[in-house]
Amino acid sequence: MSTLLLAGPVRTLECMTEKFVVDFASGIDMARDPWRSQQGKAFYQRLKEEFAGQNRLHYWGVDSATPESMEASLAWLGQLIGKVAKSYLAATLIYERIGQMETATARVAYYSSEGREQLRQLRKLLDRQVNKLEQQLRSIDLYRQGTVHCEQIFARWRAGHYSAFSPAGRCYVALTELRWGAFGDALRLCSEERATQLLEFAREQAVSRLAEDVNASPRTRHYYHEWLATPSVPDLMEYKDALVWLGNNSDSDRHPVSYSVTQSWQSIALGMPRICSALRLGSAMVDEVFS
Repeated sequence: MSTLLLAGPVRTLECMTEKFVVDFASGIDMARDPWRSQQGKAFYQRLKEEFAGQNRLHYWGVDSATPESMEASLAWLGQLIGKVAKSYLAATLIYERIGQMETATARVAYYSSEGREQLRQLRKLLDRQVNKLEQQLRSIDLYRQGTVHCEQIFARWRAGHYSAFSPAGRCYVALTELRWGAFGDALRLCSEERATQLLEFAREQAVSRLAEDVNASPRTRHYYHEWLATPSVPDLMEYKDALVWLGNNSDSDRHPVSYSVTQSWQSIALGMPRICSALRLGSAMVDEVFS
């Protein structure tokens, strides 16, 4: 993880920096607020302050809605891409966003020539970065790397690294770490057969850890409150807000379990089973996170 993220109780999560840069890119020049909740938005703003500092934010003007601030945001994004965003997933998602913005410049008059040139340069930078990452990844044993990453993440869970979250929250955090890291890269670039094997390995690990956390067998059913109960720990609200931010893209219809686990500010989704086992809960989250 980048040392740029200096403070906060969830600083040990490796996915934080990657998701932050993607969120920053996704929010540039957006007329619609991308945040589902004020908690997720507020946590993102705190991360932004940690990365850049209040004075730096004011200097770049990244919170303004003017064309000038868009250009400043693009300049800062270029720095973040070079220094922070290292994963294949982050690079590809930002590349897609830059492509969308370039398409918009062709039909929106207020984009300056400087802004258009910045977008072209960023697209070239990301094109090289994505190709380089893909070549590097295809030159190694992706299946083994994905397996090792999976083992490491679930070992951290077992060691208590995610204990401040609810049992279901720990599962979501672990799977999110996998999605943004080497495991996720392996899923996207391995053969279909190998990817399926990796996914089933993660499913097995998730179900096993969930069951252990509530001292039950994988098929023992509990009321959903037991799965979503958050322990009383210091900085409890920081952990809750971080989980809301991590699950910001969860949709109540398409990801009912992940939505219910992460978006604690909202009511439980209709698709969330009210009584469920570790097998059902863990398996559903694996499907939703990696769909």
